[in-house]
Amino acid sequence: MKYLGMQKLGLDILFIENIANVSYNIAKKLRELGWNVMLLTRENPSAGILDQSNVSNEPWVKTFPCYSLFDKTFRYLNRVLEYNVDIIHCHYALEQGLYALFSKSLRKTKRVIIHCHGTDLRDTSRSWRYGWIVNINLKLADKVFVSTPDLLRNGVELLSNPIDISLFKPNKPILDLKMGHDFAIFLPSRHVWKHKRQDLFLKALRVLVDKGYDCNLIMVNYGPDLNRSKMLVNKLKLENNVCFVPPIHPSDMPSYYNSSDIVWAQMGLGHLGLVCLEAMACNKPTFVDFIYDTAYPEPPPVIRVYNLKDIIDKTIEILDSKKFNLETRWWVTKYSSYQSVLGKLIRTYYALLSK
Repeated sequence: MKYLGMQKLGLDILFIENIANVSYNIAKKLRELGWNVMLLTRENPSAGILDQSNVSNEPWVKTFPCYSLFDKTFRYLNRVLEYNVDIIHCHYALEQGLYALFSKSLRKTKRVIIHCHGTDLRDTSRSWRYGWIVNINLKLADKVFVSTPDLLRNGVELLSNPIDISLFKPNKPILDLKMGHDFAIFLPSRHVWKHKRQDLFLKALRVLVDKGYDCNLIMVNYGPDLNRSKMLVNKLKLENNVCFVPPIHPSDMPSYYNSSDIVWAQMGLGHLGLVCLEAMACNKPTFVDFIYDTAYPEPPPVIRVYNLKDIIDKTIEILDSKKFNLETRWWVTKYSSYQSVLGKLIRTYYALLSK
């Protein structure tokens, strides 16, 4: 992979925490460009194969047990202080940021970037117990990035989650996701009703089936509200129209997108999550409650749904028209490909160190 203007100039970068594999994937792409990037992250056995750091054998990925109070404080801090680097790029804004800033005070790093991906700003920053830590980190960091526009605030810059468009691309379906039904709908988000609204999508499915649309909904068997979703499936008598599949390895996700007619991505936050971008890169009709048009130079070509009626009406429109492949990939290529995201990130690294 070669990107114009991205040549490595002898910088050493430490990534802390692997959030939704964004940290791992960016580090890997930077290393392919010749950058010396290390990833330090806590063990995450509950995520299984969904966390690339769990299955990685690369020597630049360093994991450590972090369960007790001692692990989360002294062990974590000591691991961070093992490194002498130009930049520490933290992918969470809690204790990770404090340890990075302490490293800077000891001159073991020159600059600290805090990169927020969601819960650290949506939830933790509002906590009476931990909010002050997040806010101190944001104030003292040399740069703060957020991955989605709902997290934007003063002094913060948007850095979209990058998508590997060489992996996520339109292709012929190779999986039988219809399983004897007329249509296949894919809902890949983990079960978090507050932020993904699986409950609303399931209610829409009940209406669609009652209207004669024989749909099979594929859901992933993962997330804190999984049992609630399964109970709702039973309550709505949708057992014959919902299939729960085990957690899907990231490299297998394109096959699921391309074998689906529609992707019900998420509702609840109004932004484009990773599954939205992945589905769009595969040219699939992508349903999401997007509300942040001004965050991008051009609005994303998604199917906008904001309530139960929207889901039902827009789904029926797509099913009736059989327009199961839309022109959406161009937007991801332009605004969320590795080339566009890494270009912005590398320019930031150089700018910070030139001060």
